[in-house]
Amino acid sequence: MLLQVLPSWKSKSMANAFDKMTERMDALTAKRLGRTATINGDEHIAVESHLLPELGPVAGDGINLVIFSAGYQPARGDEVIYKSQGYTVTRWLLFNGKPQIWIEEVIGDD
Repeated sequence: MLLQVLPSWKSKSMANAFDKMTERMDALTAKRLGRTATINGDEHIAVESHLLPELGPVAGDGINLVIFSAGYQPARGDEVIYKSQGYTVTRWLLFNGKPQIWIEEVIGDD
């Protein structure tokens, strides 16, 4: 009898319920934590994350953004304006199906 119950746990309806839950969680995360980031002139909703990279004798604060807006195709060199500051995308990867971009502050030639 137990063997008949277990396959229903892996039924398609459970996957749909999980997908619906993750969609709701993503929507809530974007609403509560998301901020507008302008990337290559288009506005997107992004959630910020900080990291402390250590590169031998050099250490500093790194910023990455998880982009919650649909339609963004990340690329190195993309221009980002976030919190009124200019940045450039240095690398990216997919994080839970969403683009996660690492950004570096644009510093003028002084």
